[in-house]
Amino acid sequence: MVWRRLALPVVLALSLVLVACGGSGDEPAADEAPAAPSTSQADQDEPAPAQPTSADAAASDADSSSDLVDMVEHLRQKTFDLWEVYNTYDADALKDFYSDDYWSEKEEEVRSNMQPFKLFGVTISAEETSPPMEIEPGKWETRHTASFPLGSLKMVFIYEDFDGEWLLTYAEDQ
Repeated sequence: MVWRRLALPVVLALSLVLVACGGSGDEPAADEAPAAPSTSQADQDEPAPAQPTSADAAASDADSSSDLVDMVEHLRQKTFDLWEVYNTYDADALKDFYSDDYWSEKEEEVRSNMQPFKLFGVTISAEETSPPMEIEPGKWETRHTASFPLGSLKMVFIYEDFDGEWLLTYAEDQ
């Protein structure tokens, strides 16, 4: 009976907290092949510059793919870490996931909305519903479903690169 009276306030509070928490990128085009060597006498005496081989291109593609996989894994782990921190009810620690401007905008709301979770010991179980994807250069999006005892929310998180550190600039329920 107590849960029924608390359901709506907890769902509303969770909605606000999750709001406060918070494409597919094209592969870069391969560099164009170098211009054909000239046929002047001076050029005939010097060896022509080495042309990229298909092995070089494959190695470059592998490096790009590896970098993308690393970025996906980094942002995936960062988002799950965010949920873990949220479940500790430590807004000061949660701040580390936000850009300074976004945290300034959302801090009061995050702290206020976190209180019902702390009061009732409610924790969130998160599931990734869309892996991190680059939506534009330096901006990645991931989607999660946040489940808790009285319901669930679908969340969108957007991270942006700030001097090599990926921070939230958007976290809203959908």
